[in-house]
Amino acid sequence: MIARLSLIVLMVVATLLAAACNPSQTTSTEIDAANVETASTVEEAPTTDSDSETTASATASGTTRLGVFASAEHETTGNVELISQDGQATLVFDENFATSNGPDLVVVLHRSADLIAESTPPAYPINEEDYVVIAPLTATNGRQEYAVPAEIDLTAFEAVAVWCQQFNATFGAAPLQ
Repeated sequence: MIARLSLIVLMVVATLLAAACNPSQTTSTEIDAANVETASTVEEAPTTDSDSETTASATASGTTRLGVFASAEHETTGNVELISQDGQATLVFDENFATSNGPDLVVVLHRSADLIAESTPPAYPINEEDYVVIAPLTATNGRQEYAVPAEIDLTAFEAVAVWCQQFNATFGAAPLQ
């Protein structure tokens, strides 16, 4: 009962913060029992033998690092690839990428592979010295590509994140492997 009450309180706080970071959406502080049950259930994708193999692969003239988005302040899903080939790096969000709408959303590379665990909920703020902005987020869902400037040392960064600059709120992050 206490765990359920704590979850309800956490959801109300997250809803209020979501409204602050996304004023265009309407929010409600009423949470029904069905939503609480849904929110407390975590679904995991089945693992395969290929999942246990390394996710970094070498191409003829470059490398690919892969990541799976995890939600932070807002639900964020999908996969990302950091493809480095012939001196050019590109971030590619797959067709399953999805996040919430919000103001001033950008794509960043972050130094920590586990920035969500190392940050503070519910906003999951990040420190200026730990990230570099790649580009404004072009869409909240679907496949998209972002060119990474050549002067960025890719070895210094361990994750990709969708971040709300205006409120210093991390929507979701994907550790790169």
